[in-house]
Amino acid sequence: MMSEQTKNWEIEKVDIQSVDPSDLDYDAQRLHDLGYKQEFKREISLFVQAGFSFTTMAVLPNWLVNFGTSMNAGGPSSMFWGWIVVVPFVICIALSMAEIVSAYPLAGGVYSWSFLLSNKQWGPFMAWINGYAYLIGLVTANITLAWTSAEFIFDVANVLNTKQIDSAGANVGLYCGIIIAATMYNLLGMKFSSYLNKFLVFWVGIGSIIIICTIPAMAPTHKSASWVFTQFTNNTGYENQGLVFLLGLLQAGWTLVGYECGIQIVEGTKRADVTAPRGILICVISAIIQGFMLIISMLFSIQDFDELVNSESPLVTFILRATNVSITAFFLVILLVTQFASLCNSILATSHIFWAMARDGCLPFSSYLYKLNNSSIPVRCLFLQLIISIVIMMPTFGSIVYWQAIMSASVICINVSYGIPLLCRIIWARNTFSKGPFNLGRFGLIINVISCIWICFFGVILCIPSVSPVAADTMNWASVMIVGIMGFSVVFWITNGRKYYKGPIHTTED
Repeated sequence: MMSEQTKNWEIEKVDIQSVDPSDLDYDAQRLHDLGYKQEFKREISLFVQAGFSFTTMAVLPNWLVNFGTSMNAGGPSSMFWGWIVVVPFVICIALSMAEIVSAYPLAGGVYSWSFLLSNKQWGPFMAWINGYAYLIGLVTANITLAWTSAEFIFDVANVLNTKQIDSAGANVGLYCGIIIAATMYNLLGMKFSSYLNKFLVFWVGIGSIIIICTIPAMAPTHKSASWVFTQFTNNTGYENQGLVFLLGLLQAGWTLVGYECGIQIVEGTKRADVTAPRGILICVISAIIQGFMLIISMLFSIQDFDELVNSESPLVTFILRATNVSITAFFLVILLVTQFASLCNSILATSHIFWAMARDGCLPFSSYLYKLNNSSIPVRCLFLQLIISIVIMMPTFGSIVYWQAIMSASVICINVSYGIPLLCRIIWARNTFSKGPFNLGRFGLIINVISCIWICFFGVILCIPSVSPVAADTMNWASVMIVGIMGFSVVFWITNGRKYYKGPIHTTED
């Protein structure tokens, strides 16, 4: 039995003045029932919704970016079996998210869900904490995507020229140019984002087929199945082989994130409560298949394993040895375009979560940030994320270790933000969750529990240093960054947020 307080809380969350159905279409009425007015144009189809998340995940470049890291932590067997281990848990998280977005198709995504799936006492705090964790996760993901895009450009230049470019200043300068360009593209609006993602679905599909087929076809030699599936390499310094394997499966964990980004454009999606969950599942299944094919192709085509392990640019070395200079440059361009498009999508998702939190008064200067221009674009939020992304990256001049910490912190923050609404449902909404058209039935709660356990476990692995013994330049500083981020959000809540923030603000009567 629900307590009287819980009943009142549920009534308070859905007690919105009804609107004549003739005045609103299905999606606008659905949004109105959740307390919000329609502010974005409904012009996003299932193809674009699934494509947006798929291209944001960018399995093709992102799995290859850290290609060399897992070579030392487990080698080929860890890279292959790590993918097999991670995939079921990613599917569980995706199913849980699909069920929730079907019930609550809101641009705030995991941030809004944390409030709606909590009780009156804890709802505002859970939404606040998750909102800031997710914001930091997306901003640092943008930084990662822009930085690796810059690295791809330098890789192309270095492959084609004898004189090699190796300058932190040049990297940072190019990084700033790339993230500015991606932000400017988003000023064109949702329609141009749709064009980009329609193009990218074919670009990534054809590019993946070309790379996956060409590399093993051109490779001078091929590894045996026994080597690919059983060869275990430990260059980490750790004696525990199980720990080394877990470090190796981070390759899969780093890659299989971002499938929730389509939720940030859900208020511009047609029949969102059906299209959004389908988009998530289509995206995840496609990414898993793409990644599996990529792994098999790459592992069988490795030439000199020791050379890869000792190379400063393992990906470039790998492609060069398997193909030739011209093909290597061509493949790097495919990866560059894919990564840049992923950055454009991620920036769009970031600006929308900024806007959603500003709509609810969760950010400083919310009234200023909660503005759309005449084309329904959150311009102020776009420029805010741009400024933050450039400022945060400046300490990279001091040490590349800082950049590596940003990459790990991004994955941790995003995974934590995935887990908080699922935990809220387990604790407070086991029996009160209002299911949408897509639901998991009696298996929903079990899948939520599995997802939360995995997220906690994976977060711990992400904080473990990649080598032993640990020194200042090999320390995994992600844990320090996470403590700082969450500490700031808690302190900001205690000193400021708890006094005025009461959770998402209904806008239907504005």
